[in-house]
Amino acid sequence: MHKKIIPLIAFATCATFAGGLTHNTNQSAHFVRNMARDASTEVDAIYTNPAGTAFFDDGWQISINNQTVWQTRIIKAKFANGERKRYEGEAFIPAMPSVFAGYHNGNFAVSGAFTIAGGGGSVEYDEGLPMIDAFTLPTAGKTLTKVGGSASLEGTSHIFGLTLGASYRFIPYLSGYAGGRFNYTSNNYKIDTDFPSIGKSNIDVDQTGYGITPIVGLSAQYKRLTAGVKFEYRTRIELENDTKKMPKSLAQSFSSFADGVKTDADMPSYLAIGLQYAFLDNLRGSIGYHRFFDAAAEYANGADKYLDCTNELLFGAEWDITKRITFSAGAQFTRLGLNDEYLTEINMNVDANSYGTGFAFRATDWLRFNLAYFRTFYYEWKGDKTEYGVNNYDRRNQLVAVGADFTF
Repeated sequence: MHKKIIPLIAFATCATFAGGLTHNTNQSAHFVRNMARDASTEVDAIYTNPAGTAFFDDGWQISINNQTVWQTRIIKAKFANGERKRYEGEAFIPAMPSVFAGYHNGNFAVSGAFTIAGGGGSVEYDEGLPMIDAFTLPTAGKTLTKVGGSASLEGTSHIFGLTLGASYRFIPYLSGYAGGRFNYTSNNYKIDTDFPSIGKSNIDVDQTGYGITPIVGLSAQYKRLTAGVKFEYRTRIELENDTKKMPKSLAQSFSSFADGVKTDADMPSYLAIGLQYAFLDNLRGSIGYHRFFDAAAEYANGADKYLDCTNELLFGAEWDITKRITFSAGAQFTRLGLNDEYLTEINMNVDANSYGTGFAFRATDWLRFNLAYFRTFYYEWKGDKTEYGVNNYDRRNQLVAVGADFTF
């Protein structure tokens, strides 16, 4: 099998839903109903604007959230021999949880969070992938030059994050934050093939690794205007293989999946800037900017050389319809800094526009519920893969989020 299949699969460590190539920024129902949260001073600020926690009211704020995600990846391939085939990768994630907790007293606040910092689920290709079908398989001096046999692939990726930090309000209008996130990466790949020339072969590989993300931030409030800045430093992560199944017939072609092999899988540094302005007592508008420094990170097989920085613009609005009901809406425009050499059937990361909307309902003085819907519209990519012909890549993504905020 052609060796280029190795880096393409090994680099597929994250299936992100909102954010850069490796980050999930959709960490709460608050974000899903209004993406421009980088100047928030509500409980979700623990992630989006951690310095803003210094402006909390005294006492505890806790938020419990869950997101349910549906995603489809569609590949239309035309092979060099004229054959055509359609592949679909399906992902259903019933639970993507997050928990935030913060305590404020005077000018000081401490906070923590559990999040799925990257990845979040599994993608299954029941009919395999073009790069598996198309590569010639040498057997006894002969090669299989026709698309044939069958294959399936399942990739699972999670980066579990645990964040701790503290903020302090230096003067009435300005606060700062320092903290960090411990990230634990857990990936699994299962590849099942049945080609006429080699029979049935199975690969089953786990990858694990960890890294620490230093985080700093500033936030300011003046009259109706709030501003927030957050910077997450580059997270160095090295993944190590625990190979459960690897047929000898495929050991050479899939050498990067051998037991004990280590690969780079950094999370790049990330800058978030946000502004929020209250036009009226019950009407707020917000804007945000995200920059992910992808090219400065290290990825498997030098994939970072195909990357530049990812940029996002975010807009949002909130209207307190009554004292108990808030309506929100937002938009996010993501432009990825990558070239066509980076794109593969696994790394189907393309420019996208995302939209979200939802409600918050305050049931009591100490309990508020959030409900939101989010959908992403991707740009279809059409390009040549010299190994086997022409591919079209398309994606569909939507999610529903629910959450509960507690104050006491």
